[in-house]
Amino acid sequence: MQITIKKDDISEVLSRIQGLTGKKTSLAITENVLLKAAENEITLTATDIETGFEGAYPAEIRGSGEIAVNSRKFSEIIKNFPTEDIQIQELENKWIEISSPKVEYHLVGMDPEEFPEVPKIDGSGLTSVDSASLKKMIDKTVIIAVGGNEKRVHLTGVLLTFMDKGNEKTIRMVSTDFKRLSKVDYICDPGSFFEGETSVIVPKKGLGEINKFLENEGNVEIGIKDNHFVVRKENEHAIVNLMEGNFPPYEELLKTDPQYDIVFDRARLMMMLKRMTILTSDDYRGVIFHFNNDELTIRTVNAVLGESKETMEIAYDGEPREIAFNPKYFLEAIGFIDDEKVVLNIRDDSNPCIVRGESDLSYINIIMPMKI
Repeated sequence: MQITIKKDDISEVLSRIQGLTGKKTSLAITENVLLKAAENEITLTATDIETGFEGAYPAEIRGSGEIAVNSRKFSEIIKNFPTEDIQIQELENKWIEISSPKVEYHLVGMDPEEFPEVPKIDGSGLTSVDSASLKKMIDKTVIIAVGGNEKRVHLTGVLLTFMDKGNEKTIRMVSTDFKRLSKVDYICDPGSFFEGETSVIVPKKGLGEINKFLENEGNVEIGIKDNHFVVRKENEHAIVNLMEGNFPPYEELLKTDPQYDIVFDRARLMMMLKRMTILTSDDYRGVIFHFNNDELTIRTVNAVLGESKETMEIAYDGEPREIAFNPKYFLEAIGFIDDEKVVLNIRDDSNPCIVRGESDLSYINIIMPMKI
């Protein structure tokens, strides 16, 4: 293998795959990136067994071939290389040389035959979606994370559903940790390549890695193929192995009674909650919401740090009620809402609070109250 590449063509993607190659697996070779040179491009492949990525980038090829090299060191060399043009040449005994007229590195490589295969994906049967919208969907669901020792698939995975309701095709993602639930919908083009309804569970960690490759412009193609969730662009594709198991029923939780809706100015509520979190801690996470006579009073009581209280005028004429919540959950949910007004549907201290934008029902967050 003997090639010349442009630093800017592969430096960024090498940084993005570090989340894959940096994970410990049963195979040491997954800490490597596979380089394959053929025709007029170099192909980079990375995997942590659960998630795989492959991308093709322009290169001047004078000799084809393939080799696996340490991903982190290769990325650092490329990122800090002093010239835009970089020569890469395979030497004897699985070594490679990375050089320019004044700089030279030698890296030990590994046998490419030992590298796990990342399935090839064609574009048939995939659905085109807006890349920025998919990125936001993933952000809104993977933020609900669980501990590293958790094994239950409905907590470590995101429910992904393709829904065809005849006149409307929707892609939905749902995530939960039992303390809260996030549901986000994306309305597809009516000509999208799916019919009926299909639900799968995709690992949150895998979706998080895929999100690193999504841009804030353009479209990508997504779908389910051979027990994988697939995301495909013109020169790149990523796949995530699906999880086996069942996601708990959640649809009833999304139903609201409008009489319990309370409308807030989004910015004012965000700042109020931020101020009330100053005196929270790992041992004192909850703040108390007190509703009475067109007022909301939020109170923090922390036996170690102190106390705080703030009052806001709201449109509320119901019975007085006092409910404790983790304010962090509200801040994360409201932070993803674009509407100037947010709606909190709060029934009592034994039912969840439903958070949404005033006009946008595509994103709904459900937050369970805490024991006072």
